Amino acid sequence: MKCLFLIPVFLFLGMVAFGQIKVTSQGPIFSNDDNPGIQRVLLMKNGQTFYLCLSKESLVVRIYSSKFTVKANKKLSPRLGKASSFKIKGLYDMNGDVILLVSAVVEHQLKLQRVIIDGNTGALKDQSIIGELEKVSYFKLGGVAFGDVPDPDFFSEEMPEGNGYAVVAMNSFQPDRSKRIVVSIYGIDNKELSHAFYKSPEERYKYMQYLGMAPMEKNKLGILAYGYNTASSGGKECELIYGTLTTGDTTLEIDKLGTSKRASSFSIASYNALSKKMLVVEKVDKEGYTSTVVDPYNKTAITKMKLNKERNDLPRNIFPNEDGSFTILYEEYEFFTNNGPIVNSSHSHYGDFSVSLISKDCTQEIANYTVPRNFWPRPGKDFPLPVLAGYLSAGENNYLLLNDDADNVERVQSGKRVHKVTTMDDWNGYYYTLIGKDEVPKVASLFGEPDEKREHTMGAYAASDYRKETGMYVIVKLEQRGKDTNWRMVWMKP
Repeated sequence: MKCLFLIPVFLFLGMVAFGQIKVTSQGPIFSNDDNPGIQRVLLMKNGQTFYLCLSKESLVVRIYSSKFTVKANKKLSPRLGKASSFKIKGLYDMNGDVILLVSAVVEHQLKLQRVIIDGNTGALKDQSIIGELEKVSYFKLGGVAFGDVPDPDFFSEEMPEGNGYAVVAMNSFQPDRSKRIVVSIYGIDNKELSHAFYKSPEERYKYMQYLGMAPMEKNKLGILAYGYNTASSGGKECELIYGTLTTGDTTLEIDKLGTSKRASSFSIASYNALSKKMLVVEKVDKEGYTSTVVDPYNKTAITKMKLNKERNDLPRNIFPNEDGSFTILYEEYEFFTNNGPIVNSSHSHYGDFSVSLISKDCTQEIANYTVPRNFWPRPGKDFPLPVLAGYLSAGENNYLLLNDDADNVERVQSGKRVHKVTTMDDWNGYYYTLIGKDEVPKVASLFGEPDEKREHTMGAYAASDYRKETGMYVIVKLEQRGKDTNWRMVWMKP
């Protein structure tokens, strides 16, 4: 805290030279437990803002008017399964209703449930199960942990022009290899319009691994996947495969995009609707990071590019930017286990964030940035917010948003080494504008500097949304005053 008084000076200089995120309005505070559950927000087409908080006890819904006032506040009680397994897979504005997709374990089986909520009153209109995966024994789970079997899971994205939504089920332990990836498209009335299996070409591959989807047109969906074998299943062949599903069809059009020696040890993919390209980032053992550019319209996979990554970190996400380019966010992470003679212990270390900006044609890295960090959370401590950062592409500027120790932020901007941090007691929300040639970009306070030393404000970046049509960004803010914790909605204009 000794350097806290210097931070406003650095932040002011950064805001003068680079893009600003300005607060438009703030909602009233509301109280939650220190660990409130899963929070999400959605900026609706009619100008309203939808908030939800999903926990073991309930589903809390708040709806804010276009004037940022609370117009509805509901506490719903849908039965969704085992609370510790809750994952929100989709939140969509359809016909004035909000469609919530939640995966959860129900009676030892992973299921995808759809909850339909009235977008004006917050009332629960309908609840149904729209997907089920095979029941998995502990023995089968070993295939995920120690073998080459992809994680069983659900994925979902909105179709272009608000024309419904798509759902993909990665049903890894389905005995029939031609039914392990299931693709569905739903219309704005929540009726299933297409249901198709992603079949292995010529039954050639034992395993299929989902990589990502490309909502190409309002009635056309692309699905990228690996088809591969292992040494124990007939060889080490691997192929990148692209499937196209048109609304109303029950089969996917399959195109083989090229072969590889083996499946990547780590891979993520993202689609940019403006450039109409899909970027795949892979970490291949002993070879480092490469990227593959997929053209869904010409059905081609463009030559791989070697990425400038040397540290032992992982790509956390790929973000499509408003100008057609991509941004790759990496995080340095280590997990340690100490086996003592009496007690075994483990702890985590979160290191630097690094950001790579990829050109519009996806042929080169045009900028690299680093945000130093040195966070060692105390074992067994529960944290109210995820450690991962947020990202925002708005107009001509791209921003990395994160919570960090106030003293370390000042040290980073002055070129000093960051010190070791073990708690979030002195953390605030900040944003880095990703322009310029400096390795460490300029930083500014996201919510403004606190008035007192014991006051801190952080962003719940998973609970944020941006609407390009209005240029509005909304986020849930955590306010800490001593031991008191409150939350509120904040609307901003980048």
